[in-house]
Amino acid sequence: MATNSLGTKGADIIKKSEGFSLKFYGDPKGYPTVGWGHLITKSKVYTKNKTGDPKDSLLTQKEADALSKSLGLDYTSPITQKKADAFFTSDTKSAVDAVNNLTLPSGSSFSQEQFDALVSLTFNAGSGVLKTNDVVTMLKDPKIYPTYTKKLSTTESDNCSKLVSKAFSYDKNLKTRRDKEATLFCTDMKYTHKYPVYSL
Repeated sequence: MATNSLGTKGADIIKKSEGFSLKFYGDPKGYPTVGWGHLITKSKVYTKNKTGDPKDSLLTQKEADALSKSLGLDYTSPITQKKADAFFTSDTKSAVDAVNNLTLPSGSSFSQEQFDALVSLTFNAGSGVLKTNDVVTMLKDPKIYPTYTKKLSTTESDNCSKLVSKAFSYDKNLKTRRDKEATLFCTDMKYTHKYPVYSL
């Protein structure tokens, strides 16, 4: 098992994409959330967030206090910045572990940017996304990795770009985020993210 850690670029994509609030808010499905997309529980539903801005679906203080009490939480809204940071570290750990547990072609390893891009995708979509056909197909190709030392032909480079685009085409509602992740994945590689997600 690899032991890569989430880097700054990956953390930045996650944080900027998730939005941030020290106060409890409803996520796109109405589940109570806090910090950078930390899910409090799926047992209650509140106002669904339709804009991506947590301020548009904040729970009232009365709702937040009642939720905290019903769940027996040791915190209520608003939480501290320290608590938000702790939630982020905890929440990203499962995504980091899932990407570290991937089986890569012999002799292959991720660049920091590739690792970060996949952690961001996994954090948002869940570890099941790593088992989708397009992601599995991309990961099987040794030419995708920086550890592939041979020169890529134009056709091979183009194919790598297509593999990445397809792998990151997950959830059309998040096209902008997926393109950022795919662009990060291709950083400093012998191929580029020249096919926007969902364009193939």
